[in-house]
Amino acid sequence: MDIKVSVSEKIYDVIVAGGGPSGCAAAVAAARNGASVLLIEASYCLGGMGTIGMVPSFAPFTDKEKVISKSIAEEIVVKYKKLMGRADEDWDWLPISFELLKSVYDEIVTESGVKVLFGSTVCAVNTENKKIKSVIASAKGGLTEYRAKMFVDCTGDADIAALCGVPFECGDNNGNIQASSLCFIISGVDMSECDWWDVHSGPKSIWEKMGDNPKYPLIDKNHFVIAKIDENTLGVNAGHLLVENATDKEEISEKMILGRKVAAQYLEAAKEYLPDVFKNAFIVSTAPNLGIRESRRIIGKYVLSIDDYIARRNFDDEIARNCYWIDCHRSKDDSVNSAQSKTVPQLHYDAGESHGIPWRCLISEKMENLVVAGRTISADRAVMAAIRVMPVCMTTGEAAGIGAAIAAMEDISIHSLKASKIRKILKLNGAYIKDCGEL
Repeated sequence: MDIKVSVSEKIYDVIVAGGGPSGCAAAVAAARNGASVLLIEASYCLGGMGTIGMVPSFAPFTDKEKVISKSIAEEIVVKYKKLMGRADEDWDWLPISFELLKSVYDEIVTESGVKVLFGSTVCAVNTENKKIKSVIASAKGGLTEYRAKMFVDCTGDADIAALCGVPFECGDNNGNIQASSLCFIISGVDMSECDWWDVHSGPKSIWEKMGDNPKYPLIDKNHFVIAKIDENTLGVNAGHLLVENATDKEEISEKMILGRKVAAQYLEAAKEYLPDVFKNAFIVSTAPNLGIRESRRIIGKYVLSIDDYIARRNFDDEIARNCYWIDCHRSKDDSVNSAQSKTVPQLHYDAGESHGIPWRCLISEKMENLVVAGRTISADRAVMAAIRVMPVCMTTGEAAGIGAAIAAMEDISIHSLKASKIRKILKLNGAYIKDCGEL
């Protein structure tokens, strides 16, 4: 078969793959530090799980005392809150209006000078002597080769890293990965007819009763999270879809179909249990993307561990902080997954506590010009369950973009770059990182 690949004329300083929270932050950071940047995104909007994934709210940006996901992450949320008409002090569990958030990402990314390429999926890489020479993206027009000095993998599944042969882990030792969820939107809801806690997960919630009803076998009483987008509209993150391989297109296709059935059953049950609230309700949309919580995690120069989490450890090369809890959802073999989860039972930090994320978790010895950001950085699966949330993805993405830009502009290996240079820029940008010496 004669497969034709066209070659883009422009050679970029930095190519970022994946336009979710980490990818947007990486692209903006790289561009603001003088790099020419191409952002390649498989879908047709930016924002990832906050937009096409329809996750109904942001995880906390604060440690209950102060904002710790700052700089570009803070800029994104402040701009979004103004559009939503939310109070300045609203930082934690902020409901997401998906279309408004799309416009925020569009504005911040394009105004920084980033070239955005939608509808394109990186499907192959060309490597030589531990360096990526180019990536090949598939789109409606065919296959196109794009060249750059540095590459940032924000695909959410470490796709570029895996294609390069970077070692990675996936799930636990038995291959179990956290369940996925398909989020959806319900409108036509009359919240004036009930207490919020009748609808939200909590001690008065109807969802446990619904989950015990054999009439609704697809309802999972252990996972139901909602956010009020407006007075008549709810964003819903509910149910568990057990996945064995989050990068298997056939399995993901099956789970998308099942997820729409799950959403319909939740609404059906809600109409029965709270008819005054849901009698006129309808599903506006299920998400175009499955909410995958776990897939590949690269094995980088340092693997962030549960011991680091428990110790609230700081690092001399840290480039971000996290305070989110170990939020490990169930897997296919629940006994195996729970065994690990119960050794660190839903660890929550006290107010003011957080741990550092080192730069070494974003890079691998395998490649000289690749940085990884988002939920696929180098961490054990327990810690990954904490750092996979959007605020942390934004902050690791910003660091990745800064590092890639510096390395490209100075024409050096990512391993020759001192973390102190990245930290200096992050601090000038107002990022919250702690001092523990310098690398």
